[in-house]
Amino acid sequence: MPALIRPTYRYTDPSLTPPAPGAALVMEVGLVFSRPGIGPKGGGQHGGVPLSVGPTTTLLRRHDGIEMRLPNTDLLLWNSPFLIAGHRHGVVDLRHRPGWEWLGWTLADHVMHDHRAGVATGLAHGVVPVTAGEPPPLVVIPCGARKAAVPMPAGALYLGSYHRLCQKAAVRLTPRENIRILSGLHGLLNLDTVTAPYEMRLGEPGSVTADTVYEQAAAQSLLDAEDVVILAGRLPTPGPSAGPRTGGDRRDLPGGSRTAASSSPATNAAKPPLPPGLCPPER
Repeated sequence: MPALIRPTYRYTDPSLTPPAPGAALVMEVGLVFSRPGIGPKGGGQHGGVPLSVGPTTTLLRRHDGIEMRLPNTDLLLWNSPFLIAGHRHGVVDLRHRPGWEWLGWTLADHVMHDHRAGVATGLAHGVVPVTAGEPPPLVVIPCGARKAAVPMPAGALYLGSYHRLCQKAAVRLTPRENIRILSGLHGLLNLDTVTAPYEMRLGEPGSVTADTVYEQAAAQSLLDAEDVVILAGRLPTPGPSAGPRTGGDRRDLPGGSRTAASSSPATNAAKPPLPPGLCPPER
């Protein structure tokens, strides 16, 4: 008979200070279960020791030694140690206390927390942040060919290393709300816009047009931006809403890409073709 999993994690903090959520906590606790309704054909739930937590799936080892990979959206962290500690100190529903909301999260939520925390810390190298007092620029970054298998906020959908480098650079240059991903299918995407995976590159039949992107920029009040920065591998033509590079500066970025700061797009009535360099093939 296969040995049962004997979890060893204990939570004994008398102050009930919540540990930080994320993949590190998942690995530390060392036990995950599938959501109710997600399990073997005979009933029950999948469960096991997480071996690795990826962007969209987690590899786990079941009690019988079989390894399997499940979507992070279908997995929950074993939270009994925390709930038991709460009951021990007279707290009936710990998840309603500040900082404990993650007790009901899926592993996809934990991964998204890590992503947002990483973006907030601005881990990009070799990029000079915007000087205090200067108006933050609008930063347009490329999409990418490799994507998550399930709908995600656009900031987490694209998994390629080149896109991730551009996004890390972007958060050093401007606040998150000033960053847009130029998608071959959807046009300008806010980092928090939930987007389903798709297959479409700029310039392909059915892809977003320059006119559409211009209309999106107008609807999002982006045409009055004083400074526009485009991060991409190559820029054979000006961007969809960025005028000629008059007075802009150029700085080296990770991976050999460049940043181009342009004049206000509102001064450029013509809308040139979308540059294919903004949706590069996977690197």
